[in-house]
Amino acid sequence: MPFPRNELPGSCILELVDVQALEFCYVDPPSGCRAIVDLNGVPYLTLWFAGGPLLCVEPCWGLTDHHEQRAFEDTKGIQTILPGEELRASFSMIPQLASSD
Repeated sequence: MPFPRNELPGSCILELVDVQALEFCYVDPPSGCRAIVDLNGVPYLTLWFAGGPLLCVEPCWGLTDHHEQRAFEDTKGIQTILPGEELRASFSMIPQLASSD
């Protein structure tokens, strides 16, 4: 992990507003492995760490209540889908075992 675990206590929710580029590339310098993540269309991103060498990156299209319990329809980031409509959403993550540079 590229930073100490105590710098990411529990989880961190990021609202992806005013972010110029929503494609990120994480590179592991010792191995040359990398992961390219395209988050275009993703409104929120949760980063969390449960131990071990992995950082979990979770795209979210809605949020849970943080401190106070609210009515479900008042939850921040809620997506309203009317009868007969559908929500289509996606993101991509491309792992590469070695750098192609």
